[in-house]
Amino acid sequence: MQCGDALSFRSYGPAGHSHSHAHLQLVLPVHGSLELEIEGRGGHLDAQRGALVVPGAAHVQSGNGRNRFLIVDCDSALLARAQLERAQQRPFLQISAAARSLLEFIHIRTGTQPTVTTALAQHALPLLLDALFAAPVAVAPGRAAMQRLCAQVLQAPGQAWPLARMAQVAGIGLTALHGLFKREYGLTPAQWLLQQRLLLAQRQLAGGSQSLAQIAQQVGFSDQGALTRAMRRSLGTTPGRYRRRFDA
Repeated sequence: MQCGDALSFRSYGPAGHSHSHAHLQLVLPVHGSLELEIEGRGGHLDAQRGALVVPGAAHVQSGNGRNRFLIVDCDSALLARAQLERAQQRPFLQISAAARSLLEFIHIRTGTQPTVTTALAQHALPLLLDALFAAPVAVAPGRAAMQRLCAQVLQAPGQAWPLARMAQVAGIGLTALHGLFKREYGLTPAQWLLQQRLLLAQRQLAGGSQSLAQIAQQVGFSDQGALTRAMRRSLGTTPGRYRRRFDA
């Protein structure tokens, strides 16, 4: 199996059937949730939790409402033996911030198409596997401040986040704040904040039923018009047109 040809998006209904396959499968959430049982171990998949199904493992799933998942079907040789053995005992895995960003990128680039292009898959799959399974490394003090700040912003994106508040949460000065964002993301703090708000808006537009005005307010835009202008500038579309791409 060529992994570059085996990335696809799927949605699941409430009733599945038990099955298995000879290849490795990753089930990674884009939006919505899913109940998945793997060899008798049940788990709930959502924005923060995915699953790794090893070859031969019997599994059955049940989708909850509107949902979309990135499915990676590939050769088990891509993972180390220790990782496969761990997956047999603990098949559910946490989605790191880096993996979540890659999932959003693949989703946006693919749009409503069910299959990821070979070129995109070959580029994104190694990065995605590294983000999901790389061994943790020591976090430098500056990066720890960045992680603390970003976590708080993403927990409350609808709040006001002026630069002074961002620097205070991170515990650093404004100059250092700009330097960290440039080094870590290649963006200014304001550009990063806009990017995250747009990603959150896209996720809600694709998988939710809230009004456009509610979504705009929840992700930090002053009103629906501000969200519309930002999406038109950055993505070349409007909230309404973007949502219609995902309507059944």
